[in-house]
Amino acid sequence: MNDVVMPRTPDEAVSLRTVLAQLLRNRWWILGSVVISTIAFTFVAHWMTPIYRVAVVMIAVSSERSNLAGSVGQSLGQLGGGLASLAGLNIGSGDLETQEALGVLRSREFGERFINDENLLPQLFASRWDSATQSWKAGQRVPTIYKAFNYFNKSIRTVTQDNKSGLITLQIQWRDRNAAAAWANQLLKRLNAVMRARAIANADASIAFLEKELQTTSVVETREAINRLIETQVKQRMLANVTEEYAFRVVDPAIAPDADDPAKPPKFLLEVAGPIVGLLLSVAAVLMLGPGGGGGGTAAGNRRSSI
Repeated sequence: MNDVVMPRTPDEAVSLRTVLAQLLRNRWWILGSVVISTIAFTFVAHWMTPIYRVAVVMIAVSSERSNLAGSVGQSLGQLGGGLASLAGLNIGSGDLETQEALGVLRSREFGERFINDENLLPQLFASRWDSATQSWKAGQRVPTIYKAFNYFNKSIRTVTQDNKSGLITLQIQWRDRNAAAAWANQLLKRLNAVMRARAIANADASIAFLEKELQTTSVVETREAINRLIETQVKQRMLANVTEEYAFRVVDPAIAPDADDPAKPPKFLLEVAGPIVGLLLSVAAVLMLGPGGGGGGTAAGNRRSSI
């Protein structure tokens, strides 16, 4: 069954012509609004402080170290596993080490120490800092390290992990592109140093425990298991001492972007949105004001009255 197309009524045709005529009468007012909106959006796009985004891509290397410990645990069997647990060893726990390292990276202690060591308070709260006198401005509340970390953690630093590829991205957003790249690379370097120090301390403690156990037992099988565990910890300690990228290996280091390539604000989108927003708002205003609304409609009405 064919749909019946109803012809447009005279009232609808008149209404459409009235709207078009109203817009045509106010065309200069609409054009002026578009120009003003375009200028305003363009000004905002270039007036806002640019924010740059940098990222360092890394991958966990703990799984490579756990291969050695895992093979040792399998060869030692139940006896070796029990001794390893007593000594505080986590055989084959590469994923746990990665999660521990990520936890350290996100932790308050690590973040506050980084902010303190790098003296970031004047940069994070630049509006309160007087660079001429190298002191906080009079009447301004001196920011605390607690607030600095919250600001840094929520607005500047982001850590994400791709479960499929295993790649981890440390992202920094900041108005100084060179500082952002330096912070990202330095954070990763400091994280590897912290995890190296932890690994060395754990290995030393484990070796001390195992050597003490070795002195108290005369069972040949137990002594062999302890010696192999000690050998494993010595190798782990050696790796921690000589490997700078201990927890994470850099896949793609953070590099400062070009000065004309900020992440925020989106200048192109703002410049395109300016005339569109101006057109929509001006058309809506003209239609809401009615036939007499707008500068062009008023002028036209005055000319008709004088005639």
